[in-house]
Amino acid sequence: MIVAGDAAGIVAPASGEGIYYAMTGGRHVASAAHKFLMTGQPAALKSARRSFMREHGRVFWILGMMQYFWYSSDKRRERFVAMCADPDVQKLTWQAYMNKKLVRADPMAHLRIFLKDTAHLLGIGAVRH
Repeated sequence: MIVAGDAAGIVAPASGEGIYYAMTGGRHVASAAHKFLMTGQPAALKSARRSFMREHGRVFWILGMMQYFWYSSDKRRERFVAMCADPDVQKLTWQAYMNKKLVRADPMAHLRIFLKDTAHLLGIGAVRH
């Protein structure tokens, strides 16, 4: 048996997005099933998850870390929502969402976001955007 999408746990942490990843996972499953049918080797079925994670694992790891830190309490979730009003966050998030990969943009934007994230996470003063 081989599964894809929600059944395989392929739902983006933090955002809960799954349709794109289910379709992509389905392509990886089809490729792995084809390899299995051509070779008769059950180990070929493992290639579906391996290739999917090679392509999207870093995004899932980052989103998992965000979920761990920002969704651990109501207070942190509120800070996360406030932080999402930041123009740098919105720009990078939109690019990442549309391209389904981490965005390497203006290094200063990443630094500003990191510093604001840290301040929000630690509850330091009134964080401004």
